[in-house]
Amino acid sequence: MAKGSFKCPKCTRTFGMAAHLARHENAVHGRKRKKTNKKSNRARRGVRRLGRPRKVGGRKVASAARMGLSNMSLEQLSQLILAARSEAQRRISELESAIA
Repeated sequence: MAKGSFKCPKCTRTFGMAAHLARHENAVHGRKRKKTNKKSNRARRGVRRLGRPRKVGGRKVASAARMGLSNMSLEQLSQLILAARSEAQRRISELESAIA
């Protein structure tokens, strides 16, 4: 058996990765592997993963927690929205005048 190939003990299928063999055993033979008691490096260090930012229209969108919006009051959020709206309108008018 070549290095990195994993053979199913119940059939003749071979896999290049252990995870693929485990997925096969679970799906085809109804067998789940034993979970190890090891913690990942991230868990040992106490680092919490926030996950990937969402993508909207091919662009990354920052989460509210990363932007610090979750700690703002409703009044502060409404002021921020109004300021963003006026800034967007200003930029649009600049672009329209540049095109014309």
